[in-house]
Amino acid sequence: MGKEIDMYSVIDLETTGGEFNKERIIEIGIIITDGKKVLDSFNELVNPRKKVDFYVEKLTGIKNKDLENKKEFAHYSERIQQMISNTIIVGHDVQYDYRVLINEFKKIQVEIKNETFCTFSNFKNKFPELKSYKLNSLCEYFNIELKNHHRAYDDAKATFKLFKILNEQ
Repeated sequence: MGKEIDMYSVIDLETTGGEFNKERIIEIGIIITDGKKVLDSFNELVNPRKKVDFYVEKLTGIKNKDLENKKEFAHYSERIQQMISNTIIVGHDVQYDYRVLINEFKKIQVEIKNETFCTFSNFKNKFPELKSYKLNSLCEYFNIELKNHHRAYDDAKATFKLFKILNEQ
């Protein structure tokens, strides 16, 4: 029997912003990987059924009107749950995204439990000489293309590339 290969779900969320633990997902990007290549992906705008903060609209470019006709999180939850089950969730400042994801699943009476891996803290540990560990700063430093910063799927793609750099260390 060979060694079991770890599977990862690289996740990035854009949220409504606002009060802690009251944020709702407005966009979700997921990349399923074995650490080397993309095996599956998911990218959707999500109707949060609440107003998106003005600051978030400016940051992401996602307007309230863009979400009006989109489906709610519950519609995608089964697919998302299947994708991320038995994976280690990878994110840049993963605790935020994982907390919001847990809260969205709780609203539909689903409990998720995954190990997590934070690219932000791992870069901080492995590259203490860098001036900034923000996603766009790391992408610039490591010459990774980041087209639409603060859009979930593009940030997830960049995080995946950073994750691969960490795995090569």
